[in-house]
Parts: sequence; structure tokens; C-alpha cells
Amino acid sequence: MNEQLVEIHSSGEIAGRVKAIAAEISEASRHKELTVLGILEDGFIFLSDLLRAIDAPLRTAFLRYDHRALGGVQDLSFTTPLDLGGRDIVLVEGVLNTGITQEYLMKQLESRGASRVRLCVLIDKTDERRTTVEPEWRAFESHEPYVVGYGLGFQERWRELPYLAKLAGGNEPQSRVGTEKKEDILREI
Repeated sequence: MNEQLVEIHSSGEIAGRVKAIAAEISEASRHKELTVLGILEDGFIFLSDLLRAIDAPLRTAFLRYDHRALGGVQDLSFTTPLDLGGRDIVLVEGVLNTGITQEYLMKQLESRGASRVRLCVLIDKTDERRTTVEPEWRAFESHEPYVVGYGLGFQERWRELPYLAKLAGGNEPQSRVGTEKKEDILREI
């Protein structure tokens, strides 16, 4: 293990939670096709493992959102052209912090015709929530300021780790890269 990191959830723990969440999603979606949208980038490994474990008919695409500093405009782009009309959507995200971004995304998906939008997250930071958004499914709750591994990165590092880790004391970044700025822009919309 990297000396800067402290493991908080092993690969075995993660696999167990993914299997349990997939079983819940499968049961809740029996006989209905789901559209699973993975939010790039932090949720990609979680999404991959989750998709393979869900026992229900699926369509899958990726969603990327971009922020523009001028005017607070947010663009949503899908990796595949997708008609959301009448679809039951599970939005898969790596980390749920304040909930502002996810609330905005969920409203946008509903305004584009989705019949239902539910949220599934790897890490839920409930103590940072500033909206009423709650995930339907969460793998883990965390109060750590920075969690990396299993697809979660910081400055494009540590995404490849098979476990989740916190940055060890004294190695925390001075600020959250982009998080406050992104949330402030969304608040203005």
C-alpha cells in the first residue's frame, strides 16, 4: 500500500456491497428495462462492476457534465445519443457530497422525459449535504475529506487501486479541486 494512503474499505468489502446493491436494483426493476447512466469520471469502476452484477434488462450510457464560468451554464452530454422519454433511470455516481450537482442532473433528466430517476453512489458524504437529495442506493457512507481508489482519484492519481483509501494525515490537499467552484456555479443556475 502507498505510504500516503490508509485503506478504509477492502476490495472484498467493496465486492460485497456491489453484489448487495445489484441484487436490490435487480429486485426493484424486475421485468422492466433500466437505463443506467454512469457519471464520468469517478464512478466508472463502480459502474462496471455493478452492471455485471445486475440481473435485469439494461441500457447503458455515460453522462458528462461541463461547467462554464460565464453565466453559470451547464452542458450535459451523453456518450451515446439517448432518448430519455419514459425511461427508468439509475444514475451512478462515485461520490455524493453536497447533492447540488446530482439534484441538478436529476431535474435535467426528468425534464428530458425520464419517467423516474434514482441515484446510486459509491461514497455518500451525508455531513456535506446541502440539498434534500438522498441516494436510493449507497455502497458506503464516509466522513473522510478525501477518498481515493476504486475509480476515485485526486489529481488523476490512485484511481487504479482495488480498495478505497483516505489520504494519510498531513497529505491532504489544500483545497478540493473544482468542487466548491462547481457547486457555486450550479447554485447560480
